Amino acid sequence: MTETKKAGFLEEKCPSFVRKHYFLIFGLLYLILGVIIRIEFMDQQSGDAEFFLLPWYKEIKEGGGFDYLGTQVGDYNILYQTVIAALTYLPIKDLHAYKIFSCIFDLFLSVLSAYLVYNFAPKRKRLSAVAAFGAFFLCPLVFMNSSWWAQCDAIYTFFGIAALYLLAKKRTMFSLIVYGVAFGFKLQAIFLMPIFLLTIFCRKKWQFVYFLFIPAVMIVLSIPGILAGRSVMDVFTVYFNQTGTYAELDLNYPSVWAVPADVGYAIDGISGKELVSQEQLYGIFKYPAVLTAVAVLAVHMLKWMKRRVEFSVINIFRMGFLMNYTCVLFLPGMHERYGFCYEMLGLILAFVDRKAIKPLFIMQGITLYDYIVYFTNFRYVPMSVLLVGNLIAYIMYTKYVYGAMFPSQDGTMAIQNNSKTAEHKVKLKIEN
Repeated sequence: MTETKKAGFLEEKCPSFVRKHYFLIFGLLYLILGVIIRIEFMDQQSGDAEFFLLPWYKEIKEGGGFDYLGTQVGDYNILYQTVIAALTYLPIKDLHAYKIFSCIFDLFLSVLSAYLVYNFAPKRKRLSAVAAFGAFFLCPLVFMNSSWWAQCDAIYTFFGIAALYLLAKKRTMFSLIVYGVAFGFKLQAIFLMPIFLLTIFCRKKWQFVYFLFIPAVMIVLSIPGILAGRSVMDVFTVYFNQTGTYAELDLNYPSVWAVPADVGYAIDGISGKELVSQEQLYGIFKYPAVLTAVAVLAVHMLKWMKRRVEFSVINIFRMGFLMNYTCVLFLPGMHERYGFCYEMLGLILAFVDRKAIKPLFIMQGITLYDYIVYFTNFRYVPMSVLLVGNLIAYIMYTKYVYGAMFPSQDGTMAIQNNSKTAEHKVKLKIEN
């Protein structure tokens, strides 16, 4: 069937309303399907919910909701504890309250991602945008994180990606205000910090003063807790306390430190007793691991600066993605959920450039497996094996990012080499 006949067939069989508004129709179908999936998971209770979230919710509710904001509950930051305190006044189940709030941001994140894809896509913008909305809202990592796990990674990721877009559009002050909101919800927003530092350093160094908006926003959002008796320093010390909560090299995420962690487990298994504890390994490798992550980030930054990278909107997303990935891969003590932000950025890039699709399946496949391990509490594949796959995905993404950002330079070198070869051949012919 020729293209003309196909077009005529569609015009004849499809109502004009469907042809004109297909993106709205498919968007609505994706929305309905995503909501149904989330409803199915609403009553599923994860280990985190059972042992942490629900007891904390109960403590806040029994303490009087907002009246209890002067007391630290669990490892909540003041902003999220304020949100939970507000939820205790609603006539819904505690577990549902957590999940519904997170699922709302699943929707916000999906809409934002569709908007970004619409702006970035080289062609078929509407089709790409509605497909992106469906891919995000129906992504297993997204709905499992919120509707099954009752976690809030979609919340800080939404604000983090929105801040990154504002930064890319040169609205630096507003981007750091929004970034402050992301920070206010979760410490893992710090993995986006390198791209903010690099971009502002290379654009206008005086704008570093805008970084003061981050702590300022965090303090403003914590005012209910401060009025209830918390100190201003509590806004920040809760994050310092979180960094020392889990003294293990890997926490169900295949970072480069999974190898010494697995060796420690193997030694204990062979000996039949704990000869090398995970806390001891963490103490040995903690600072070298941090220095390694900083060194890898520095190498990327120096290379990009040396090659005079163009700070276009899409390039800032590429660099932000790779540096976020670098932080989680090379830092110790990473949970499987800590890669949520770079996994969402990777999904955006996959809709913009086909070369970013293959590593996406490897990267998200590994994380999906880690999610399943968490829910089933059984691991079939050693973490070190997953690390190999994670490193392959990282190398593929590194190659993609550099190739996408510097195609003209590589092309210029090839043209120059071909030109020199041609000139040499001409000289040989003349001499002969």
